[in-house]
Amino acid sequence: MTARTTSHADRVAMIDRHLAGEALEQIAASMQLSYYTVRTCWRRYQRHGWPALDPKPAGPSPTGALGRQHPRIKYVLLRLKRQHRGWGVDKLRLELSRRPSLAGLILPHRSSRRRLRTIRPLLAPLPPLAPHHTWQMDFKGDEPVASVGRVAPFMVCDTASGAPLGGIIHTIRTRGERHGIDARTVQADLRQVFARWGLPDSIRMDRDSVFVGSSRLEWPGTLLLWLIGLGVQPIINRAYRPTDNAIVERNHQTWQAHVLSGPTYPSLDAIQVATEQAFADRREQLPSRHPGCDRRPFLVAFPTLLEPRRPYCPEEEGQQFDLARVDAYLADWVWRRTIDSTGQISLANHNYRVGMPYRGQSIKVGFDRSDRTFVGRLATGQEVGRWVVPEVDPVYIRGVDH
Repeated sequence: MTARTTSHADRVAMIDRHLAGEALEQIAASMQLSYYTVRTCWRRYQRHGWPALDPKPAGPSPTGALGRQHPRIKYVLLRLKRQHRGWGVDKLRLELSRRPSLAGLILPHRSSRRRLRTIRPLLAPLPPLAPHHTWQMDFKGDEPVASVGRVAPFMVCDTASGAPLGGIIHTIRTRGERHGIDARTVQADLRQVFARWGLPDSIRMDRDSVFVGSSRLEWPGTLLLWLIGLGVQPIINRAYRPTDNAIVERNHQTWQAHVLSGPTYPSLDAIQVATEQAFADRREQLPSRHPGCDRRPFLVAFPTLLEPRRPYCPEEEGQQFDLARVDAYLADWVWRRTIDSTGQISLANHNYRVGMPYRGQSIKVGFDRSDRTFVGRLATGQEVGRWVVPEVDPVYIRGVDH
């Protein structure tokens, strides 16, 4: 087998011999190296000279791809970005191509580096044939309320009937910042809705990290694992497709018109009471244009809305939560990680040690249901580590201590 790495002395010898007229194929054969290794070394020398052959320092690269660009390109990019903060990569590259001062220079390409893909189970959405088959949940964008501040209501609607099921109002400090509202908050809100309406078969949600744990869907969040354990299938909407949650999105507008437009409220509790009354009026009294309602109130058109498919009691949640469902769900995930310069990988925002000899190598991480550990394996199948991740412990998932 040919060597896959070369020393600095080897690289210098390759260039010297090729400059002296020896063919790359001959150099590779005599040094017992791959032809492509020798060719790569020669091309690096052609582009950047002898410094390109110097040993690389340990650890990550001190500069990115842009740091190796021509100074004029970096100067123009900096000016453009300061003048036009909203411009993206494609627009910036277009403007660079129009600059006469950059003619002849190689413009930077879009990043060719891709995140290692995580394989996650793709759960087919269940058709909402009857009430409580599928719900939709979402946070309404924050709204200013005089004497109360900004509020961010958490809304839940039923898909088949279109009926609003729950609206829990939260306060936030500043616009666009939901500090203090996390997965535990949503967990508590859903417990209230579950206690009244029972457990649905599935819940639709957008890619809010509060819901899914990672907006890139690289790790299942606590809320997802909790729903799986309760037998509720989480359905994650497509990126940038608010129409996937059309019913709850429409409910946001109706709530704003019925509750916030006109009245003033002295406290958060008053907004909560008004929200519950508005939802009750819509379910029981007001006509609806939702398909199947025929201008009738939701409860008149869908009387089974009052019948839970699976009753839920917070005090009995421990008996309804099935850890085997969680383990089966995790077993379908495959995480790919590159071991960093310290010999570690990251899982659930925590670092776990693999070992210095494996630095720079890519491994696959899977979940072993037999002992509930995460197992890392090289491409050869060799096991290089097992780790216990507290975030998949049933006590943590249910938030008993929170």
